Amino acid sequence: MKQKILTWLGKKLISIDAPRICIVDDEDIYFNKEMINVVKNTGLKNIERHKKIDIYLLNRMQKKPFDIVILDIRGIIDPSIAKDGMQIASLLSRTTNSYIVIVSAHQFHLVNEMTKVDYIIENKLMTAVDFLDEVFEILSDYLSKKTSSYKKIILKAGLSALKRATLYS
Repeated sequence: MKQKILTWLGKKLISIDAPRICIVDDEDIYFNKEMINVVKNTGLKNIERHKKIDIYLLNRMQKKPFDIVILDIRGIIDPSIAKDGMQIASLLSRTTNSYIVIVSAHQFHLVNEMTKVDYIIENKLMTAVDFLDEVFEILSDYLSKKTSSYKKIILKAGLSALKRATLYS
């Protein structure tokens, strides 16, 4: 019973002012529908998943920035816009207040092309539950770096309730 109440409370609090999340990865196996649905079931319903960044998505990302942007390094960019995801990460870091996460299936890309980003996902091969844990880590860091006090209180309370609910299951 306590688990159901905490789960309901956590989802309700998170959904009040859920962060807008954009995931861009050209491979369907990573950040797939099942993974995204598990995250959406926590109340984080504002998630968009794209395979490529074209000029229209880039303009949208700058005019109405997402709270959190998860970018693959390779294969997501129209070559007329940028060389790779690292250039987009750098651009968004300079022009928006988005929390920037980078990811690559190839570990050496993360080491060789380091730029100023907020978070790095080092392993793309995740289960839906692993991805949810990663999202909770990202949200905790996002809350400490990029949010207002009001949003911070609401989201922290929601995350705390959801984490406690999983302890009781």
